[in-house]
Amino acid sequence: MFRGSGFTKYHMSWPSGGQTMTGTISLPDGDGPFPVVVVNHGFIPPERYWIGQDSGIFGDPMAAHGFISVAPNWPGYAGSGPAPADLPQIVGELVTALDLVSSLNTLAQADIGKIAFIGHSNGGGISQLAMVVDPRVKAVVLHGPVSSDMADNARKWWLQRPESLGALGTPDSNPEGYRHLSPRTYFEAGQPPVLIIQGTSDHTIPAEWTNVTYAALQQKGIDTRLTWFDGADHDFVGANLNNAVAAQEAWIRRALKI
Repeated sequence: MFRGSGFTKYHMSWPSGGQTMTGTISLPDGDGPFPVVVVNHGFIPPERYWIGQDSGIFGDPMAAHGFISVAPNWPGYAGSGPAPADLPQIVGELVTALDLVSSLNTLAQADIGKIAFIGHSNGGGISQLAMVVDPRVKAVVLHGPVSSDMADNARKWWLQRPESLGALGTPDSNPEGYRHLSPRTYFEAGQPPVLIIQGTSDHTIPAEWTNVTYAALQQKGIDTRLTWFDGADHDFVGANLNNAVAAQEAWIRRALKI
C-alpha cells in the first residue's frame, strides 16, 4: 500500500468462519519479534468505508515505533466475507478480530505473547468484548468507546439498523441476551489494563456511558485510567490526536512491559 517512516503497510487476508477476511498490516523494518496492536475502527457505512479508515491514524504511528499494527476490514467491508446472519454484527466483528489474532502465529515477526487491542467508538465495544473473552489480549486502549452495556448501544443505534441485531432481538424482548452480550457483565480482576480516552465535547458517546464503564472496571480492580481531552469531539484531529496516540503507546508499553 505504502512506505511509511520505519514501516511498510500492506493489504492482508486471513480465514474466519469459512470466509476470507481482509485488512491492513503495517510491518516495522527489521526481523522482530515485534509486539502487535489490533486496531478496531468505528462504525462507518460499508458504502462509505475506505481501507484503513479510522484505523491507520491509531496504528501507523505504532508501527513507526516498533509495533506490528493490524486492522481488520469488518465482515462485508472491502472484500471481507459476510458474517453469519444470525449473529449480532458486533459479534461477527469480534470473531473476525480474534481469528486474526489466531492467524498471527503464521507471521514470524510477531511476538504473539504481546498483543494489545485498540478500538475507536464501535471498535471500542469490540475491544471490550475481546478483553473479557480472550486472555491473549494483554492491554486495551479505548478511544471514545461505545457503552459496555450493549442495550445502550442498541437503543441509540442498532434498532435503527435491524440487520445489526442478528437473532438477538431488542433489549426489551431479550434483556437476558443483552446482559450476556455486554462486556460489563464479565469485567473481572486480572483482565488487561484499560486506558479510556475521550473528548469533553464528544457529541456521539455520552460522557455518562464512559464514566459508568470506567467505574465498573475500577470496581472490579482492573488497572484503568480515564483521560479527558478538553474541548475534543468524537474524532480527534491535530494535537489532540497526536497526544492521544502518544498516551496510547505509553499505556501499551507499560502494560506489555516493553
